[in-house]
Amino acid sequence: MVMLMLSVTAYSYNVVNLPQRMTFDEAFGIFSSSEITKATISNYADRKYVDLTREEINSLFANMKSMELVRDTNPMPFRGTALNLYTADGNAKSYYVNSGIQIGLFGSSNYICYKAVGDDATYATNIETMYQDSTKKKTGDVFFRATGNDFLKLPSEVWAHIPIKEAAEHNVLPYEFVHKYENNITREEFCVLLANLIKVSANYASLEEYMDDMGVIYFSNNFADCEGRDNSINMLYALGIVSGKSDNLFDPDGAITREEAAALLCRTAEKFMYIEIYGDLNFADAAYVSPWAHYFCIWVNEKSIMNGNDGMFLPKDNYTVLQAITTVNRLYKVIERHQGF
Repeated sequence: MVMLMLSVTAYSYNVVNLPQRMTFDEAFGIFSSSEITKATISNYADRKYVDLTREEINSLFANMKSMELVRDTNPMPFRGTALNLYTADGNAKSYYVNSGIQIGLFGSSNYICYKAVGDDATYATNIETMYQDSTKKKTGDVFFRATGNDFLKLPSEVWAHIPIKEAAEHNVLPYEFVHKYENNITREEFCVLLANLIKVSANYASLEEYMDDMGVIYFSNNFADCEGRDNSINMLYALGIVSGKSDNLFDPDGAITREEAAALLCRTAEKFMYIEIYGDLNFADAAYVSPWAHYFCIWVNEKSIMNGNDGMFLPKDNYTVLQAITTVNRLYKVIERHQGF
C-alpha cells in the first residue's frame, strides 16, 4: 500500500490559531458532495479498499458534513479504516474512524487531528461497517496525510526547544498552550497538563478510562466556580492531587506558585511510584518554603524536575506555562524510567 505525503495549502479555517471544534465539511474544505470526484474506504491492516458509488458518496456526505469534530493530538493516527475523499483539484484527504482527519504535524512525530465524539463518533463507525460488509474489496489503495504545516510553535527561549518538542512527542502538550508560553499558568491549565501526563503514563486514551479502571468515582459539581470548566479539575480532585481554595471554590483562573506546583507534581508522581527524599534544600531562600511544601520541593529538586535560579528556589514565585510544560515533561521521563520503558 502506498502512503502519500500531501501538503495541504488551502484551508477553510484559521491555521494560526486552530479552533477547538470544526464541522466535517470545514475540516475537509469540502462543502458539497458535487466537489467529490471519487471516494473509497480503505483498511490499513488489510491493505484493501472499496470504491463508493455516487449514491453512497452523496449519502455519506449528507450525513457527515455537519458532524462536529473536536481537536486532538495523536501520535499514531494512521491505522484502522479510513474514508478517502478525492476532489477535482487533485487534493485528497482521509478520515480515519479511530482518529479523524489529520490536518498537520505537531512536532516531528505527533499530529493534530479532528475527530468525532459522542453520537457522531457512533455514526462514523458506519464507515467501518460499509468496508466490512463489502464483497468487492480491491488491493492497493492510498491513505493520505497532511504534512505541509507544523502547528507546534516553539518558545523564544532556545533552551526550551528540546523539552517542548519532547512534550509534544509524548502527547502531554495541549495545542492551545503553545500560544501562551510566557503567561502564568492557571490552576485549571495545570490540571489539564497533569491529566494528560497521567493518561499517557498509564497508557490510557483518556483520564476518564483511567478513573474507571482505578475504581475512582468523581463528581462534576465539586466547586461552584468550575461550571463549564475542564473536567480534569474534578477528576484530579477525586484522585487527591488537587484541592480547592475553600470548601466549594477552586479558583480555576488563579495562578500557581512554584511550591504549589511542586506539591501537585509529587502527588501525581505518587500514582506511579513511591517517593522519598534523601537530603534537604540547598538554596539561599530555603527558609521561605512553606512547611507543608518542604518535602515536595526537596523531591522535585532531587529528581531534577524543578531547579532553582542563581542559588534561589523562589517558592512563592508564580509558575509560567513554559515552566509547567518543562517540569511535566521531566516528570514524564522520571515515571518512564521507573516503569522501565
